[in-house]
Amino acid sequence: MDVRQLRYFLAIAEEEQITRAAQRLHMAQPPLSHQLKLLEQELGVQLVERLGRKLKLTEAGRTLQRRAEQIVGLMEATVSEIVEHESGIRGTLSIGTVATTGSTLLPERIRAFHQRYPMVHFQLWEGNTHQITQLLERRTIEVGIVRLPIDDTKLYDMIRLPTEPLVAAVSHNWNQGESDSPIRLSDLADLPLMLLRRQQGTSIYEQTVEACQLAGFEPRVLCESADIMTLLTLAEAGVGITIVPKSAVSLRTSTRLRFREIVEPSLESTAAVIWLRYRVLSTPARRFIETISPTSTEL
Repeated sequence: MDVRQLRYFLAIAEEEQITRAAQRLHMAQPPLSHQLKLLEQELGVQLVERLGRKLKLTEAGRTLQRRAEQIVGLMEATVSEIVEHESGIRGTLSIGTVATTGSTLLPERIRAFHQRYPMVHFQLWEGNTHQITQLLERRTIEVGIVRLPIDDTKLYDMIRLPTEPLVAAVSHNWNQGESDSPIRLSDLADLPLMLLRRQQGTSIYEQTVEACQLAGFEPRVLCESADIMTLLTLAEAGVGITIVPKSAVSLRTSTRLRFREIVEPSLESTAAVIWLRYRVLSTPARRFIETISPTSTEL
């Protein structure tokens, strides 16, 4: 068993088909099937089972997949580090982020990181928390910036970011007291609310609804959306009021939209930087995480 065979096996495991794996590896299907058979013979176990046209990993196959990812990742990181001794840190750093936190956390850190490591290229992905964790699990990105809580916490290491309040984004057309004064949650009882769509791992919707119920009313949810910019645009147009993290203030500079602190009760949200616990990170990813915190903390 060598690294080449492990790469072949990982492609099969991820594509769940010999045909697609062979296309991905730019090789013919029969040699790839033969390599899988040789690997099973060498280990003396069945690694995959056929379910129609798809392949499913056996328990032994899943174990090998985890180990192969670590071995191949360590090999790639080792080669990268050796090259970097001569030419400096280079490569591509893929980061996924939820919109509000990414807009406040990333610009200054990317600027400083680029000044220090000018040969590192960035790929940025944006989505909700569930989408970011999927990108991490597919290994499309190395680092994710999400809102807590997340599912399957044992999969990740993380650095928690400071907790921030949720605020009400209100059009200037809405007459809800002084424009800069805090607003009680009960003041929103008879008003149409627009909330971040419920997603796996996203709690702002549930948190808001539960808080409204505890305040003695059932919220009038007019609209749900996974796109915070869509909610802010609708709020600016006077369609309704949306509740968003305070960092969303930086996404919208229009004077027609006012952000009001929510009191009685106050609502909060916590974001975090996360990465797969058992993945060998590239040097750029490790260095970037160090810019968030000198010592990363585990879940």
